[in-house]
Amino acid sequence: MPTFRTACPYDCPDGCSLLAEVEDGRVQALSGDPANPYTNARICAKMARLPQAIHSPERILTPLRRTGAKGEGRFAPVCWDEAVAEITERWREIIGRYGAEAILPYSYAGTMGAVQRSGGEGFFHALGASRLERTLCSSGKSAGWSAVMGDSCDLAPWDLVHSDLILLWSANLPATRMHLIPYVRQAKAKGARVVLLDVYETPSAALADERLLLRPGSDGALALSLLQVLAQEGRTDEAYLAGHTTGWPELRATLERWTPEKTQPLTGLAPETVRALARAYGRAEAPAIVLGSGFSRAGNGGEATRAIAALPAAVGAWSKRGGGTYGVCSAPSLVDKTLVKRPDLAPGTLRSININLLGPALAGEGLDKPVMSLYVYHANPAAVTSDQNAVLRGLAREDLFTVVHERCLTDTARYADLILPAPYMVETEDLYTPYGYRGIQYVKPVAAPPGQVKSNWEVFCRLARAMGLEEELFSRSAGALCRALVEGSGALTPEEKAKVLAGEPVICAAPFPLPVETKDRKIHLADPAPITWYPPHGGPEPLRLVCAPAVHTLNSSFHECRTLRERQGPARLRMNAADAARRGLAHGDRAVCRNELGRMACIVALDRPVVPGAVVAEGVYPGENTVNALTHARLSDLGRATTLNDNTVEVSPVPPEEQESLFPLENTPAAVYDKGVRQTGDPFLKE
Repeated sequence: MPTFRTACPYDCPDGCSLLAEVEDGRVQALSGDPANPYTNARICAKMARLPQAIHSPERILTPLRRTGAKGEGRFAPVCWDEAVAEITERWREIIGRYGAEAILPYSYAGTMGAVQRSGGEGFFHALGASRLERTLCSSGKSAGWSAVMGDSCDLAPWDLVHSDLILLWSANLPATRMHLIPYVRQAKAKGARVVLLDVYETPSAALADERLLLRPGSDGALALSLLQVLAQEGRTDEAYLAGHTTGWPELRATLERWTPEKTQPLTGLAPETVRALARAYGRAEAPAIVLGSGFSRAGNGGEATRAIAALPAAVGAWSKRGGGTYGVCSAPSLVDKTLVKRPDLAPGTLRSININLLGPALAGEGLDKPVMSLYVYHANPAAVTSDQNAVLRGLAREDLFTVVHERCLTDTARYADLILPAPYMVETEDLYTPYGYRGIQYVKPVAAPPGQVKSNWEVFCRLARAMGLEEELFSRSAGALCRALVEGSGALTPEEKAKVLAGEPVICAAPFPLPVETKDRKIHLADPAPITWYPPHGGPEPLRLVCAPAVHTLNSSFHECRTLRERQGPARLRMNAADAARRGLAHGDRAVCRNELGRMACIVALDRPVVPGAVVAEGVYPGENTVNALTHARLSDLGRATTLNDNTVEVSPVPPEEQESLFPLENTPAAVYDKGVRQTGDPFLKE
């Protein structure tokens, strides 16, 4: 069977290189491409089953116009000419009455390709629409890192084989970085110690020699406490600090307020545990912190990142091969995406609307003019945006003209006035630059798009012509833009460019020691003020909600794959056993998790230890009243990012009168849950 190279487009740092087996124009199977030495022919369960979705009978293959009420999901097919004519007519009317800023694009990371993801920004800049401030994921972490490290990159994943102490800090590797696992194993085989730091025992716990559970929102306090012990016991590298940092004396002067005894009520960790961890970190020759993003999705997430980023500097870890952090900024920009984003096309300064504040924006809160049209592409805001009920109320507005470019009938698509059929990555041309390592790959379609499916870039070029936008950008093909991005790169050698354009995955080496990319080439520990900690957002309920990644889905993606849906099972809420017992709940019980925003039906899970006072919901499920019905539309301290892991809830048994309505018969609790758990074992966690 003929095999063709392609690449994974999803929001994962690993950016797998793939091989597609194609027969009679249909993708029969996807497997890993051994030509990529990092992903090394391994792929996750999600991508292995993507052909189910590509050939699903539920795919949208023609433009659709709404025929029922918003949210009802009733549509009738129309042709592309009708759909484009309706969009342009409605947009011209809106622009004439309210101005182009009344149109809001909404996209995030449903595809990570340079053209298919970023090209929409060029179109909406030229149109004069509102800007979307895309800070849905880890912008708080990025802002905290930047405050300390500027534009510096951290370790490449393969550097971890040189580490002798690895802290898996808020990092669920099987769900988010599965290709890192072999490198952690290699380090362990050479004698490295691995410590898990999280609010519950994630599947990464199978790799750990020690598991420390800390309270949500206390990560910054723990990092400061570790710094205090290191400084007090003389375990800091004063020569490195003097030569490579600024602000250490100022930061050090504040550390007595963060002794392990003083932070114990915040973190829940015993002082002797914190001291032992600090001593191990200070003794290690090349300690590494694998830093996830969950901890940063809180009101104090940016400052917490600053505190964690100070640890490698305190012990001079960056001067040791394998020392430092991995997971913040692991891949420098290899191509200049402004070629397709084109902010220069915007007519002056456009208003900006934060992606996390979509619900308030659709309600007109704080805006000088309303949002009258929403254009959604490679995103599902009805499921993934905070304060789900506010978003759904906004999407239900009869005066809101909503266009959704999508592959299947998502929660958001059900509210659309028009749905445009979208492709999978095997049907498009694009350029991928993974953010978890220094890599790049150019891919061409390996199968023709079915029906009337069109790519993001094709649609934007068609809409540009219809709206009278005459910029040369919209006359260029996706392939031409990919080639221009590669040829214009200042980070790739001529030989590397030739390989990329030939379709080969290209992996670039990481320098050692890693350069500090700040204006003064110093690490900043007290700019503009010494690093500190302050409490996350509070609430009247006693339990803190943590939204964690799932193994078999990626946020709201992959629910169109039947096998993956079955493996994931129903929505479950992991709890501390004592917390559950106080509420009369046992493993497998039906429960309701609620706060002042909404509620979520769930199955109680007690099979993994959870820190007292926290509950964990894994994955984003389709439908109303899911986990984002419980998350506030509040922003983080730095980076104006999501705070979806900074909410409080209460959990109680389901009232008898609501058993039928909240739990369909197919979601019988314990049996389905236990079946799902048995099937979530990851082969890369097994020796």
